[in-house]
Amino acid sequence: MLEIRFHGRGGHGVKTSAQILGRAAYLAGFKVQDFSMYGAERRGAPVTSFVRFDKDEIKTRGYIFEPDIVVVLDDSLDFNRMLKGLKPNGYVVINRGSHPHFLGGKYKNRAFWINGTKIALEVIGKPIPNCVILGALVHLIKPITLEHLKKAIETEFKGHIPEDIILKNKKAAELGYESFKSRVRVNE
Repeated sequence: MLEIRFHGRGGHGVKTSAQILGRAAYLAGFKVQDFSMYGAERRGAPVTSFVRFDKDEIKTRGYIFEPDIVVVLDDSLDFNRMLKGLKPNGYVVINRGSHPHFLGGKYKNRAFWINGTKIALEVIGKPIPNCVILGALVHLIKPITLEHLKKAIETEFKGHIPEDIILKNKKAAELGYESFKSRVRVNE
């Protein structure tokens, strides 16, 4: 089973990230759980979302306290809290413009960063980095493919997001994926 925990703020697509990744995992043939935890439902409030998937039935319920991967959509949040419980061989994917030196040597070769906000602004026109970060993240997870992710974006957005915005989000995911092309994949 692979367990992923997303951290960010309301309005950055944290909840939607879990739904899209869950859909992509489902399309890849996995059994999936995705859910969110948040306090005040308002833009800017801290939000945590979770996804777990496995080829076998998932009998575990509840929050993910020991994730395989932590995804940070807003690096202004408390990293000690966000990284709490990360498995010793776990990965961190951060929406950040530069290397997260403050993480120290503990996460050397396991912390990846991408300026998802910058790419989202350029492609979508809004500072919502979730699809960019998902593109990078999917490259780290086998056997979910970029095509699964793009289909999941389309499925989750269709009917309530304009078609041109759906296409832009797919493009943002492609750019996130391309930026991670030479990185090592987990669970091979």
